[in-house]
Amino acid sequence: MRARSVAARTLLVAGAWLPFYLFWVLFFLTYAGDTQTLAAALSYGLVAIGSAAVLGVAVWRFCERNPWPVAVRGSFYAKHLAAASTYAIAWILAMYTGDAALDGKPVLELLRQGVSSRVIGWQFLMGVWLYGLVAGVSYGIQTRQRANESENRALKAEAALVGARLEALRSRLNPHFLFNALHTVGALVRQDAALAESAVEKLGDILRQTLREDAGETVLFREEWELTQRYLEFEQLRYGERLAVSRDIDPRAFECRTPTFALQTLVENAVRHSIANRVEGGRVEITARVDGENLHLRVRDDGAGLKEGQSNGGTGYGLRALAERLAAVYGNSADLTVNADAATGYEVLLRLPCQPPRTPGDPDDA
Repeated sequence: MRARSVAARTLLVAGAWLPFYLFWVLFFLTYAGDTQTLAAALSYGLVAIGSAAVLGVAVWRFCERNPWPVAVRGSFYAKHLAAASTYAIAWILAMYTGDAALDGKPVLELLRQGVSSRVIGWQFLMGVWLYGLVAGVSYGIQTRQRANESENRALKAEAALVGARLEALRSRLNPHFLFNALHTVGALVRQDAALAESAVEKLGDILRQTLREDAGETVLFREEWELTQRYLEFEQLRYGERLAVSRDIDPRAFECRTPTFALQTLVENAVRHSIANRVEGGRVEITARVDGENLHLRVRDDGAGLKEGQSNGGTGYGLRALAERLAAVYGNSADLTVNADAATGYEVLLRLPCQPPRTPGDPDDA
């Protein structure tokens, strides 16, 4: 695997230098006249561009050891100016050494010819330009890598923050549910010991499901519906016929995902709102349907609604925590709406994507 990676990088570098090699060959053929053949042009071009590429590796390493600073100072430019001059001189010496080997002449003789014709000055500038090209590409890639690393760190930090926030909300929501459940058990103990024992067993089943170690922030609606039904069975032990429940569940909804405790929170809020202060009891309506890519949940009770002057803000901790979790998991893709009317009752509508993105802590359903 490592050898294959090195070979791929070598081919990539060779491909990057190929246009310069072809340009050099054409330049050589254009200005050398009829005295030079294509084979000679290819050979001289290989010496010139090949040596530039080999020395370019040193430039690349130099740039890696001297990354682009946040605040550019004169010393940074001076360092690169010295390195560019060194690169240009090394390139000229390598090129003349190769040319001397091809021509069968001493290197010093070719250097004297280059100095006398002033060609070496243009070659020095060409070497500086090549250095700047290699350094520019190196810093460009470094900048992109740093940007990718910063983005990855930001995404990981955001995921960790969302996960921590969701875990904090869930850890506060579980005691909220447990407090209400224990209140129900306490009331049953005073009324009917046998029913209280059955309630404790059902509460144990509910807690076993909610406290699973593999429970994520979202679950299949099928699991959430099972939890909600167990909760309703638990509450009906206390309220009996005073609690009437109607269900209208779209079978397609079972394959959607919802935040854990989402539906149960809505139903618990409705049960408390419609039954708590009403001797005659009340009715809770639960509806789930799939519309396009969204899952719509509706929980309505026939309680007293909100009296004049009251605010929807008094919906209890459960709904507030659920709204915060929806914002953390879905952003603007989900919403929770409360319709409270003294004449028609209290209704909560929940809209969320049927298949939300996975959040930190979600188990693999496969």
